[in-house]
Amino acid sequence: MSSKNINVTSTNKKQVWYKSPWLIGWLLLVIVVLAVNAFMIFQSINNFPGLVVDDFYDRGQDYEENINKKLENNEKWDTAFQLPEVYLNKPVTINFTIKDKTGTLSSVEKMTMFAYRPSDAKKDFSEPMTLAENKKNYQATMTFDSKGKWDLLASTVIDGTEVNYAKSIFVKD
Repeated sequence: MSSKNINVTSTNKKQVWYKSPWLIGWLLLVIVVLAVNAFMIFQSINNFPGLVVDDFYDRGQDYEENINKKLENNEKWDTAFQLPEVYLNKPVTINFTIKDKTGTLSSVEKMTMFAYRPSDAKKDFSEPMTLAENKKNYQATMTFDSKGKWDLLASTVIDGTEVNYAKSIFVKD
């Protein structure tokens, strides 16, 4: 058996660490990720609309008391929202029925329909509700100026107690 000596010439040139394409690629990737994160943080600080209501602390103070009141009142009254599909910038009549357990319409001292825009508190508004002509429900006419999700809150005062009923709706184009 004959053996050949193969002379391999080694071209081991010392490469400078900062000229490595792998290192440059990883550094660029890290820099891009950090830059995008910094951009998103600055955008969220400048454009955050805040909480939906200004007095969130005061409203949350008596949360447990409100929940217990709501549970007690849910047993006293049957409620229902009636409204057609809601379209952008078109008035819609929202009907709200609140009946006692015997099925007769409850007389309320005051009723207001609040419309909350979860993503932008500046668009929140309210309308007082009045007894409908058919005397079977209360109604308010509202016009929504932004499409998307809205939360409706019917706030009623019955026998000096405020009771709130909520419903989420979607406003279409």
